[in-house]
Order: sequence, then structure tokens, then C-alpha cells
Amino acid sequence: MPQEQVLNRNLAALTGVRFLAASAVLMFHFGAGFAHRIHAPEVMVHILTNGYLGVPLFFVLSGFIITYSHFDEAFTTGRTAHFMLARVARIYPVYLLSLLLMLPVLATPLSPIDAVSVLTMTQAWTPPASGHGYTWVMQAWTLSIEAVFYLLFPLVWPLLRRLPIAAIHGLALLSMVIIVVFGTPSISPGVKMVPLLGADTRVWIPILRMPEFALGMTLCAIFVRCDRTRAILRGTAVEIVLALAILIVMAKADTMQTKALFAPLAGLLLFALANGEGALTRLLATRPMILLGGASYALYILQGPVRALCAAIIHPPLDQFASPIVTLGAAILAFLFVEQPARRAILAPFRKRRP
Repeated sequence: MPQEQVLNRNLAALTGVRFLAASAVLMFHFGAGFAHRIHAPEVMVHILTNGYLGVPLFFVLSGFIITYSHFDEAFTTGRTAHFMLARVARIYPVYLLSLLLMLPVLATPLSPIDAVSVLTMTQAWTPPASGHGYTWVMQAWTLSIEAVFYLLFPLVWPLLRRLPIAAIHGLALLSMVIIVVFGTPSISPGVKMVPLLGADTRVWIPILRMPEFALGMTLCAIFVRCDRTRAILRGTAVEIVLALAILIVMAKADTMQTKALFAPLAGLLLFALANGEGALTRLLATRPMILLGGASYALYILQGPVRALCAAIIHPPLDQFASPIVTLGAAILAFLFVEQPARRAILAPFRKRRP
């Protein structure tokens, strides 16, 4: 199939996947502790506890989608500036909303380093023991890692794009190996790694999470360029097998390495869904799933502030049941009335200047 035809596909199912990823993290934050307390079945407890694996799914998906959207991009100075502006327009409005919502219910006053690191999205670079990575809006540390990927993409992708397809297959496999060996999906600010080289080593979080983005990038390059691999990873049977494998990992994995299998499996499932030929693809591409997928970023970033506000307003334990519902409603409203209008407003002047 011609490359131009592959690049014109509608990847709506991947938008639906975004909602599943955000929902997994939501259930991790809202449901894992509750499931433990009520002595829920072990399988349910494991699935909810491993819901944080929605984060590596976001990272792999970001690598895939950004690469697909800019596959033939010539990253001149002007185009690179527009790429960065588009990322800011996509992320910052709802990010700022989440910070403002959290201010009234902050447990401790913000220090200057807290405020600066969060506002500049550099909180993941602060020392792990400091706790700054979780400051203000706890889950926002992942945006700090996304920002590193956005900065690197215009530099890395033009080089990666020139490689032979066999080399890109090799890099995809290497990314999977690194992810599993280092257990990168379990790494977040404050996590202490297994001692390396005889020392109690802590890691630069953004750097160690880059293989997840690299996996998404390389899988996208293979998807666009390699007909043979596309012919293998397609159809309902492949989608179901990969989805079941992912569910088994979430239900059974209990070490950093076994949990890390989630990211490679998720990457392969994204590849199959991008092919657009299976039953799961059709389900995830329905209009309700596309709306929920569009609101997934707001669902992810607003869950902390909404949970804190609900806890301050609603009598426990009702707040635990109300918070997920209120978060979903707030996310859809934020997507429709904050994220989309703000993005258009930020990008409009640039578009008017373009020839």
C-alpha cells in the first residue's frame, strides 16, 4: 500500500484508547485503596492497583500519534516553533485550570521551587527524595516527561525517519527490551531503583521513560512503511489476543519487570488498532468513545483537584463514589469549553500569519 494512503487513515480508535488509559489511572487513584479495604477479589484488586499502567500507555500512544501526525514534517525553525506552540496549546490551558482548582485545597503552602517547577513543567527533574515531583497536582509529573519528549522529537525524528526499515524494527525491539529490563513503567518521582553498579542509584525520570515514547515512534514508522508487518498485526483475533494478554498482565503481574510487559503489548495493540480492521477498532471508534477520548487528558489531569474538592465538600464516604462521576463530567466540560476554545485561540494568530 502506498505510504501516502497509509498516512491518510483515520485513527479514531486510538482516540478511544486514550479514554481507557485515563480511566485506568482514575480507577487506580479512586478504586485501588477502596478495593483493598473491602477485601474485594484478588483479581480486581490487582487490576485496580495496576491501573497506573495507563501512564505508559499514554507515553507509547503519544510517540505513535505524534509521529503519525508529523511523519513527513520538515522541521525547519518555523515549523518547529509551530510544533512547540501546538503542544503548549494542547496541554497548558487545562493544566492551568487544574492548578487553579487545586489552590484552595492545598494541604501545605507552595514553596518557590514547587511553584516554579510545576509552572514550567520541570517537576520530574527535581530530586526524587524531595517530593517536588508530586507537588500541587500529583499526576502532573507525567506532563513534565511529555515535555521532554516534545523537545526531543523535532531533533530525533528526522534522523530516525532516514533509517532502513530493518533498523527501525531493531530499535522497536530494543525499546521493548529496555522497557522490560529496567521496568520503566513503574518508575515515577520518588521511586528507588534496584541498586545499580553497587550503589543505591536514583534515576533521571524523564530520560528513563523515553524508551516508551521511542517504542511508539518506531512502531508508527513500521506501521507506515512496512506492508508485511501490517498484514500480520491486523484483525479481530489479533486485537482480542493482545487485549487479553494486557488484561492478564494487569491481573497477575506483581514485579517491575512483569508489569513492564504491559507497554510492549500495548504498543502492539495500538499497531493493530491503527490498522482499523477489527471489532475492537470499530468499538473504540464510535462517537461516544471519540468524545470520551477527546476528554481523556482533562479526565487525567483534573482527577486530583476534583477529588480534593469533593472531599472538602461532600461528606465521606459519599465523596469517594461521587468523585469519579464528577471528574468525568468536569472533564467533558473542560474539553468542550476550555481545551478546544483555548487551543484555537492560541493557534489562530499563527495560522493567520502563515501563507
